[in-house]
Amino acid sequence: MEIAVDHGGYVTPALVAPVGVPAIELRKMVSRGTLTSAGHGVYRVPALPHDRYDEFILARLWAAGRGVISYDSALVVHELCDINPTKVHLTIPTSYRISRAGADRYVIHRADLTDAEITRVEAVTVTTITRTLRDTIGTVPAYLVRQAIDTARRRGAITAATRDALTSRLDQLHDHSGVR
Repeated sequence: MEIAVDHGGYVTPALVAPVGVPAIELRKMVSRGTLTSAGHGVYRVPALPHDRYDEFILARLWAAGRGVISYDSALVVHELCDINPTKVHLTIPTSYRISRAGADRYVIHRADLTDAEITRVEAVTVTTITRTLRDTIGTVPAYLVRQAIDTARRRGAITAATRDALTSRLDQLHDHSGVR
């Protein structure tokens, strides 16, 4: 149960194997009604409340726990701007190959993130605010990135120097593209 709480009410065979629960037991729990199937190899404890970030937790579990919520979706998790992505953005290691159905719901980015670039917000594993802002420059409309940078600075989540560097990078990109 503690594993499910740490993962927004969800479990996978890989999450429970270290504590001695075989995958077959999860399927038996579904037939008894103590778990529900939430997707291929992902189960939910119905007694636990739903998390406002369910879609992001499921995306990470879809990627076998190797993905990190990033880009547009990380802006949502960090509540930095008024973005509303239609797909969940997920960064996975460059060496990891996903062979699961369902990729149509996700935008996959590939990068080898360091531990310093990853954080948790509630039950969501997400890129840090600074990494998120860097990633979204050039991929998200400039006005939303500016809003996100301003929000992060106002909250004290980034320094004035980081704000200035990000804003300068954003300005340089748009000076070269002719877009504002």
